[in-house]
Amino acid sequence: MPRAERPLELDGSPLVNFAFDLRTLRGKAGSPSYRELARRAHYSSTTLSDAAGGRRLPSLEVALAYVRACGGDVDEWTRRWHAVAAETAPTAGRSVEDHEGAPYVGLRAYGGGDAGRFFGRERLADDLLQRIGIQRFVAVFGPSGSGKSSLIRAGLVPRLTSTVLAFTPGAHPIEECAIHFAAAANRTTGAVYHDLTGDPRGLHRLVRQFLTAERSDGEIVIVVDQFEELFTLCHDERERSRFIAMLLTAAAADGSRCRVVIGVRADFYPRCALNPELAEALQDAQVTVGPMTPDELRRAITQPAIQAGCTVESALLTTLVAHTHGRAGVLPMLSHALLETWRRRRGHALTLAGFRASGEFDGALVNTAESVFGTFDERRQEIARDLFLRLTVPGEGTEDTKRKIAVEELGDDPVVAEVVDQLTQARLLVRSRDSLELAHEALIKAWPRLAAWLSRDREGQRVHHELTESAAVWERHDHDLDALLRGTRLAVVRDWADSGGCPNVKERLFLDASLAAYEREQTAKRRQIRRQRRSIAVLIVMLLIAASTTVYATSSQLQATRERNVALALNAVNDAAELSRSVPGVAAQLSLAAYRLHPSPVTRDTLISTAGAARRFPFHPGDDSSPVLAGDGRIVLVGRGGQDRTELWSLAEMNVTKAPRTTLLGGRSASVSADSGTAATAAADGTVRLWDIREPAKPRELATLPAAPGSVALSPNGRILVASSADRTPPASVTSDSSEKVTLWDLADSRRPRGVEFRGLPIRAFAGNEVLVTSTAGETATHRGEREQIWDVSSPGSPTLTGESDSQDSQGYIIGKESHFSSYESVGVSKKGGGTYLVWDVKPPRSSRLPALMDTVDGTLTAVAFSANGAFLATADAVGQVTIRNTWTPREPVHIINLPGRAGDLRALAFEPNGRVLVGISFGENPSVWRWSLDTESAAHTACEYGTSRKIIEEWARYFPDVAYRSPCG
Repeated sequence: MPRAERPLELDGSPLVNFAFDLRTLRGKAGSPSYRELARRAHYSSTTLSDAAGGRRLPSLEVALAYVRACGGDVDEWTRRWHAVAAETAPTAGRSVEDHEGAPYVGLRAYGGGDAGRFFGRERLADDLLQRIGIQRFVAVFGPSGSGKSSLIRAGLVPRLTSTVLAFTPGAHPIEECAIHFAAAANRTTGAVYHDLTGDPRGLHRLVRQFLTAERSDGEIVIVVDQFEELFTLCHDERERSRFIAMLLTAAAADGSRCRVVIGVRADFYPRCALNPELAEALQDAQVTVGPMTPDELRRAITQPAIQAGCTVESALLTTLVAHTHGRAGVLPMLSHALLETWRRRRGHALTLAGFRASGEFDGALVNTAESVFGTFDERRQEIARDLFLRLTVPGEGTEDTKRKIAVEELGDDPVVAEVVDQLTQARLLVRSRDSLELAHEALIKAWPRLAAWLSRDREGQRVHHELTESAAVWERHDHDLDALLRGTRLAVVRDWADSGGCPNVKERLFLDASLAAYEREQTAKRRQIRRQRRSIAVLIVMLLIAASTTVYATSSQLQATRERNVALALNAVNDAAELSRSVPGVAAQLSLAAYRLHPSPVTRDTLISTAGAARRFPFHPGDDSSPVLAGDGRIVLVGRGGQDRTELWSLAEMNVTKAPRTTLLGGRSASVSADSGTAATAAADGTVRLWDIREPAKPRELATLPAAPGSVALSPNGRILVASSADRTPPASVTSDSSEKVTLWDLADSRRPRGVEFRGLPIRAFAGNEVLVTSTAGETATHRGEREQIWDVSSPGSPTLTGESDSQDSQGYIIGKESHFSSYESVGVSKKGGGTYLVWDVKPPRSSRLPALMDTVDGTLTAVAFSANGAFLATADAVGQVTIRNTWTPREPVHIINLPGRAGDLRALAFEPNGRVLVGISFGENPSVWRWSLDTESAAHTACEYGTSRKIIEEWARYFPDVAYRSPCG
């Protein structure tokens, strides 16, 4: 059974009250045993029990582990622990200002006056002194808090025998350099600034002039600490570049008597490397300030105390070295923790108890900042917040940086001066005669309250800093109007001020002056706009009066011109088709000129017709052949039945005289898939051969099928083959008891086709990938003549009859196409009788009739084609006319294309996949391959490929006599 806790004697002491509240927190958590708490907190049960024993204050880590295990508020207990630690310290009650004679400097960097108590960096200081003796330019890099400023100011500068100019660049680095050089040379700042800005060698000349006047053989060492301010505070890129060039020139010039040392925060190394001159100078001129070794840390901790007549407890020394070794940027917090421990020293000894009472290593700085901030009332806290934000620059890809400000930026408010004095006495701020800055950037990272302020509105802080700098420029230029904010910058600053920003008196005066100037400018613009509007109104009235007198005359002239243009354009296109037989290029350009003169469906289609005639290529398939055109218009199969072979023509280059011609075995019948990838040929020996023709010049035989076919047909996707024993071109007139043999082949595996007999039905065509149309002739009780039967062959092994058509003409033919354009799945065309054709849906739900999609199409058709999505239907008739219809509005043709006279009959049509180009093959006097660009601009481009000739100028004068010549392609 666990032992009961020792009762507490509630004497009102802070330590006992702290222990009592810990026990109360444990009770609220359900009074878990200390063994259970140890499991949760990862500390021993004895350690946790002692924490609530009331005899001594536990460490912050143990106290917070106890609180977390009981579900308490960590932030609240952290503040509570620091308060108790301060009250129970051995020398509690000493004022914050009690720093006189302290052996440690706290947050601020060691300066020249602190050289006697600067220990631990002797080896690095010797190395830096040796490097500056050899090289004229040295850069000291180190993380924030690594001690680089202390190394330069307390380790290097006091040991130099030369004249030293040490400064930080600030917002105007050349001006800062001029101020310090003028003080050393006893000259006016204005004259020195003029010399520095007039020439990059100005600093070099000033150094030599100064040393000559002093009659000295020595040199000047220019020390620029916190060099990163060049990127955080100086926003003038030109001034920044001039300052860098000025330093490097002074160090590298012939006869130079100047050496330069810069101290740079390590995270700004990439910004330095972006300057080519500085990057070159840094190649072999770097000293890196890294973490201190344990021996160096021990000297830095113990030697200042020994000089002050104090000792450092061994336990404290061990704890401090363990906390500090290997950690970057912690030296300011170490120095501050030592200072606070010295304030709580026991006699002449710095003890571990005093260190813990100060808030330990990470808490000492927070404890100091919070203790001072906690003494302020609400107004002073708001002033302190604004002050710390002014002294900090939000990083852009780097850590946040401290910012030095002029004391005059704070104004004359005595309450502000009081807050500054208290923060300075606590060594949180460092104040010189005319400037103020944070004691160290470590405060930015270590103080949670400041970090929260910074994260709350980082963009607002950047706006505030810009306002401050702009107000300073305005002051320096004696309230020049050109220095006021305008446009977007003014709008951003005004929004910041209206949303809770806190500008000081000078900034508010500057912002008010900018707003007043903006309002004056807007008022002047409004007056000017009103004057302009009145002038414009008068001019408009005068123009309307003048225009009204010419409207009647010009409208009559325009109407006459339009009527003349229509007549000339129609006269030109009437002759263009016949002209295209002899001079196709001239005919195409003449049609283009007519279209430009009067755009209309007639002139547009004539342009498409003549441009296609200009792109016509001869085609010589032979007398005993019939062409089969692929659905994408890229391949033509020419079957030669007498020779039992099929020629494969590639139209890819639209020049069949040079196109590859490859012979395939079998010439009785041929078929090709819609994508020009697969072909099938029927041979005289009763076999069907499948071919891979994706490379037309190198067709590859895939399989030979045992059959006795008269015709073959491939589905558009090439997956199903139908072979029949009767020829289907033209279709045979067979009776219903025909014994024609039809075989369906499943080509899913093209090397192992599977066939099934499909008896007694002559093949007509595929209507889509999985719909087969067959025909049957004869007379039934309800029907006389030929009918089309629609079969679902999605499963080739078991075809299913889904419907019948009412076509009356047994000499007609049928084609089909899957449609992705409308709600219909497939559309087809078949001959109805009397020289008309019916377009209908060939894949309805299971029914005995096929609903028609459109009215009949008149004429004797020689070729039919659907676009890839089934939206457009192209038909060619016996008089050489091609009509393109929208399948939804068939009685309103989209295009009417005419072939030149005696060009022959079109035997095949196909749309290219994009639907904007139609390919055709004609037989007759001049067999040809045609290619019509249905897009007007593409047709115009084709017409203009032939250039301008004298003939087109002559034809222009003939057809457009009253119109000045203007090249239709110009």
